[in-house]
Order: sequence, then C-alpha cells, then structure tokens
Amino acid sequence: MVKHDLVLFDLDGTLLDTSLGIFHSVRYAEKKMGFEAIGDKQLVQFIGPPPKMVYKKLYNISDEDALKATKYHREYGMGQAIYEAKVYDNIVEILKYIKSGKAKIGVTTLKTQNIAEKILDNVGIGRLFDVIIGMDESESLTKCDIIKLAINRTSTTGSVLMVGDSQYDYDGAMNAGIEFIGVLYGFGFERGKQYPFKTVESVKELLNYV
Repeated sequence: MVKHDLVLFDLDGTLLDTSLGIFHSVRYAEKKMGFEAIGDKQLVQFIGPPPKMVYKKLYNISDEDALKATKYHREYGMGQAIYEAKVYDNIVEILKYIKSGKAKIGVTTLKTQNIAEKILDNVGIGRLFDVIIGMDESESLTKCDIIKLAINRTSTTGSVLMVGDSQYDYDGAMNAGIEFIGVLYGFGFERGKQYPFKTVESVKELLNYV
C-alpha cells in the first residue's frame, strides 16, 4: 500500500543518470566563454545545484558572466544533453506502483522547466507524472519554492515525500515541512556515510518507504 498522497522526485541522480549531458554542457559553455577548462573531477559539482552558482564559484566570475555561461550550458542542454540521459533501472516500475496506489507523483528539479519536460518526455516517462516543476530562467527559486509549487499545483493536503540525491533536496524538503528519503545510487550522497534521514541504496528499496 502506498503510504503518501504525493511523492516528489528529484531528476538528476534520482530518476535519471544525466551526468554525461551535464559534463558536455559545461565543456560547451567553457569554450563559448573562453574559460580555462576545469579538471574532470570537478565536473560532478554541476550535478544537482543551479549551474549559475557553480560557474560563479569554480571560475571566480561575476554574476553577469555566470548567467551568460549558464545560458550556453542550457543551450547545449536543450540541443544535445536531453538525448544523453538514461533512466535508472526499476524507475518505471516504481512510478507505476505509486500510481497504482492512487497517489500522485511529481518531479521537482533545479533544471529549468523546459529542459526538465523535454528530457523526461525524451526518455519516455514524462507522461507518468502529475506535475513537473523546474527552475525559472533567472534561477530565483529555491528547492523549497519548487516543492511548494508542486504541492500547490496538485492540491495536495495530505502526506508528501521527497526523494532525492543531494543536500539541496534534503534542505528543500525540510524547509517545506515534508518527509525525505535520500538515494545513494545518485551523485550527492556517499555510500557508507551516516545521514540524519533514511537512505536507500537502490530504486527497489524505495518500495519500503513510498
């Protein structure tokens, strides 16, 4: 039996492995902006957070240049990266299980709205969600804002669960006053480390909590 009225999923590192497209987006933006390339190990920092913030931090640039880099990042995202994502094993099965329990499901992501919708449609699972909420173009929303928008759009008044792979997801869930499950198969949380919330090592384990 499904335990929640609404289950929200992060996109990067939770529903999809989008790492290849994100890494290529960074390299594309670097070339367009004339930046010196960062090391491969640093690329993982772009998975999860709003890209503008990461560009500013890693390249020590102004808000204006970080926004320009982000526009190039998204240019590649819309044109190519949406085709470079892969759905994690067993995701489709668990989404269908949640829907069979009459619960609503949604996506709350720091990717922009249009990229989130296109990438989910391209991998064939967009139709399974009752709501998809992404970041606005100016990156003014927090994860908490995005979660609250999803709750409001679905008119949910009961129990809500957020499933994600990063500190942003956890903080957003806590600030929104909802439950949280961390996935260890993504990019943000480390296996073997203790966290102040429940964690799962595989998609199948989510069945115990949704």
